[in-house]
Amino acid sequence: MIAALAEQERSRRLLTGPGEGYRGPEGHIGFLLRQAQTAVRGAIERAIQPLGVTPAQLSLLSVLVHEGVVSSADLAKLAMMTAQSAGGVVQNMEKAGWVTREKARTHGRIIWLKLTPEGRRVAAAAQKRAGEVEREMLRGVDGGTEATIRAWLVDCAIRFAKK
Repeated sequence: MIAALAEQERSRRLLTGPGEGYRGPEGHIGFLLRQAQTAVRGAIERAIQPLGVTPAQLSLLSVLVHEGVVSSADLAKLAMMTAQSAGGVVQNMEKAGWVTREKARTHGRIIWLKLTPEGRRVAAAAQKRAGEVEREMLRGVDGGTEATIRAWLVDCAIRFAKK
């Protein structure tokens, strides 16, 4: 009986919120970075959901916007996804008419992917909504500080990239 009451009490206790305790300024930087990334990803997911676009699709669409034509293997790498995960997402994007696949003429195993006009339209709409979230994320941050944050994030990615 006492154990059951203690269990009930634990389940009613409020958990530490963002900005408090270990989730606040004194927390581990890696944890805080993941906490922020998770919150921003959730906001982007909510922003693009009405378009029928998932965060994984947005990542792949964005890479294709910037790269033009890319192999399926490189698309997965550039979007920071496994080949298997990206493959499933690409299949759904192909069914939706957002991408086309074409076998490379010089190498039988390479599949080239590119956006269709509909894929470009969907990508632009999703990127616009994601951009609104990013602008909100940077609200109150001056240009110099933003440049420092961007440089630091890029430096971290370069420094810790698998070689």
